[in-house]
Amino acid sequence: MLDFHKIAADCQQALVHDLVPFWLRYACDGIGGGYFDLLTATGQAIEADKQVARQAEQVWAFAYLYTTLGADPDWLDHAQHGADFLAQFAHTDRMACYTRLDRMGRPAAPTHGPITHDPLTGARVASAYAQMHLATADDQWAMLAKQTLHVALRHYQTSREKALAATTGPITLRHLSGPVALLRALVDVRPLFSLPDWKEATEPLLDEILNEFVDKRQDILREWVLPGGAFSHTPEGRRVSTGLTMEATDLLVDVGVMLGNRKLTLQAMTECLRQCQWAWQGPTDNQTGRDITRTVVPDSAIQGLVQWVDWKDLPMTFAGADHRLASVHALALAALANGYLHTRHPDAPRWLKRIADFALNQFPDHEHQAWHMALTAKNQPTSSFKAITDEGCYALIRGLASTAQYADQCAKLQPVGSRVAGH
Repeated sequence: MLDFHKIAADCQQALVHDLVPFWLRYACDGIGGGYFDLLTATGQAIEADKQVARQAEQVWAFAYLYTTLGADPDWLDHAQHGADFLAQFAHTDRMACYTRLDRMGRPAAPTHGPITHDPLTGARVASAYAQMHLATADDQWAMLAKQTLHVALRHYQTSREKALAATTGPITLRHLSGPVALLRALVDVRPLFSLPDWKEATEPLLDEILNEFVDKRQDILREWVLPGGAFSHTPEGRRVSTGLTMEATDLLVDVGVMLGNRKLTLQAMTECLRQCQWAWQGPTDNQTGRDITRTVVPDSAIQGLVQWVDWKDLPMTFAGADHRLASVHALALAALANGYLHTRHPDAPRWLKRIADFALNQFPDHEHQAWHMALTAKNQPTSSFKAITDEGCYALIRGLASTAQYADQCAKLQPVGSRVAGH
């Protein structure tokens, strides 16, 4: 039987001793404000532009730690440092969010994507403000959260409607991260809205995820779809992101609980477990063009969750597809613990233990009191960086802190038999 108390203690230990001190010591930019996006293993900051989403994610992470793991004033000060930077520089005069700023807070042209109205950026900023309001009870953060999210939602739905109505011009794929981030922001700001208004904003995003991104035959969440949810038989269209699936299924469990929709929580748990089974085995080798039948392999042969899989089992064309990302494993732990807490699915503890054993043993970088960002299939670090423009501390802190909370609650549950409660 899984020792949930040990899982909770191990995750909290990893946070407090192996992760948080690194970010407190090195991440803050005392000259430009906010945080450095690029950090080496020794904490050296590489000066560069700042991704607004990464800034907001770090604000959220440390404000969340402050409200859930312990009211350490250093954690709140760290979050406040980034929140002040966002409030001063991240917005246009109409409260849209810039995607990228230079070190001193001036808008900078992104290397890809729009300069404003990136849905993930707007959602992350709104979530950060909501978490700051929870940590400080300062109403300015509540006002900023509502304004930011309102603008982001309005623009997202407008752009989606245009894409659906378009009959000419190039067809662009839509990414799962947009609706997932916006729906997560709505969960974060739930106390700031009336229930009817919150449900009204939530319904179209939930409908989009469930009816356009979910493939109900395979129990998977597709990463990219054509407008309206049509399948794109391209490497991008076939790609399934393990980390994004874990983030989405954890979110859908939360939404299902908030709406009293047990069917949704069970569906999310099924998708999470399906992805665990798929990603742990890794992409198949179809280089010779022969038919591949996926078989279960022993744990000793392959360890860890790969970053991506091709849902038609075709060879992956993306570099690093078989890398094991620390963030993916942290998000998977949270999704599994949350899912088990609310569904009692009998397969969840086995996967929770398997992934925890791998992550808590393989990712810590004891020399630098941090975690390796990613490992090869042979468990070798892929880079000496601890933060890059695409990824900071958010997923690690969110995943491990949430897992610690959920596991503590799971430990209080009465044992169940081999069937899911309610079946």
